[in-house]
Amino acid sequence: MPPRRRNLKPVPAKPERERAPDLRDAVKATVDAMDWLGPTDQAMKVLAMRQAEEIERAIERAEELAQARQDAAGTDDVSIYRRLAALEAMCDVTKAVGWLGPQLQGVLRDLGGTPAARKAMKNDRPIGGRLAQLRAGAAGEHDS
Repeated sequence: MPPRRRNLKPVPAKPERERAPDLRDAVKATVDAMDWLGPTDQAMKVLAMRQAEEIERAIERAEELAQARQDAAGTDDVSIYRRLAALEAMCDVTKAVGWLGPQLQGVLRDLGGTPAARKAMKNDRPIGGRLAQLRAGAAGEHDS
């Protein structure tokens, strides 16, 4: 019996994955729109921008690593392997985003840049809520 012939279909090429918008631009626009911030909030604004920068740098290093791996394919150039080793040491994007992402969220929350933080900032519901009222009441009783 002759071998059975299979009709194999080529695997479709992976579509290019669209890159998310730059986090640096998004954080800058967010912080710039916080018209309630004053000069004493400058350090927190800078911290938010710095964290966004570090997250974007991690992504850029990972892209550079992918390109370096492509460049290294089929070459015996020792310098490319040094470049790869140096980049690999810096390229754990998941770790960078996993570490810095929640920190950035905390900074933005502290600046009033999250929906929950803005809701708490409303005049009819001051930050601290009932606990702050109880503390204020307790402090007033001891002062008299």
